[in-house]
Amino acid sequence: MKIDSPSSITPREASVRLEWISTRILPGVAVLLLSIPLCQWADTILPDGIVPVSIIYLMIVIILWSMYMAVQYAFVGMAQTRKTKNKVTMENSNSHEEDGQTPVFLLEAMPMVAESNGTESVCDAEVLEEIAVTDTEVIEDANPDNELSTVSVTPASSTYQQGIDDFYQSQAANQKKKLDTIHEYLLYIMSPFVYEEDMDEFCTDLLRFAMDHNYRPKVEWKRYKTKLSSFDVRHLVWNIATRLGLGKGKVYSNDDCACYIERRFASLCVTASGEPLSHSTLRNLTVTSNSDQIHCDIQGADGLLFHIPSQLGVEKD
Repeated sequence: MKIDSPSSITPREASVRLEWISTRILPGVAVLLLSIPLCQWADTILPDGIVPVSIIYLMIVIILWSMYMAVQYAFVGMAQTRKTKNKVTMENSNSHEEDGQTPVFLLEAMPMVAESNGTESVCDAEVLEEIAVTDTEVIEDANPDNELSTVSVTPASSTYQQGIDDFYQSQAANQKKKLDTIHEYLLYIMSPFVYEEDMDEFCTDLLRFAMDHNYRPKVEWKRYKTKLSSFDVRHLVWNIATRLGLGKGKVYSNDDCACYIERRFASLCVTASGEPLSHSTLRNLTVTSNSDQIHCDIQGADGLLFHIPSQLGVEKD
């Protein structure tokens, strides 16, 4: 018997032999060894002499080997199915990429010929003109000299994205303008009532409410230079909310404003006897009294500016 030397075995032959050893020889040895204790167990539970031990052993070997082969083929089938799916997915994605990169041609004339044997005729010679659709189009002017002029055409996808970018930039610019206007108003109107070193913190919380109508403060504001009333803070919040959209079907509601007021200015929203004002009372944002220090400020024609010197000027009584 001729034995191949290690140097004469090709990598493919080595791989085949290794696969044979791992999938046939080693499992076969394991089945033979595992069948011995199973045969002994079966022999103990069967009546004496009813089935020869050799037959029992052979049957167990056949059963175990059949189970091993079934499991192996099941795993191989699953692996092949997954491989096929991955291959199909990759082919589809590649075809989409190729479709996206292939130029589109406009054909002025293309003969539609279908022969009975299913073959398609070559129509390259019958095509009158092919125009590649790129970022520019060539348009023939209706003049006697038939001169050509080039008109730039922006791709549809670029125009679409530009529209999105411009929209959000415009929204961000409008939002910043509103917040800057409200901040300027707060700095002016609250200067008699809030200490200068506390003004940033006071304004920041109200600006958070101006950015999110669902915002609810967790800390009550208690540092005042001059005492305010519930009428004042209701007017203050109304002046801000009405410029951001207050009312039915709009962003802010009277409930949003009342919830903010009763949490941020709780100590101001009490009755003469010290009882907290009801939520329904605080919803009435424009109610006035003889002692008002902050008045309702109806916005100008642009719907945003306040009646302060740097904006619309101080409103005349």
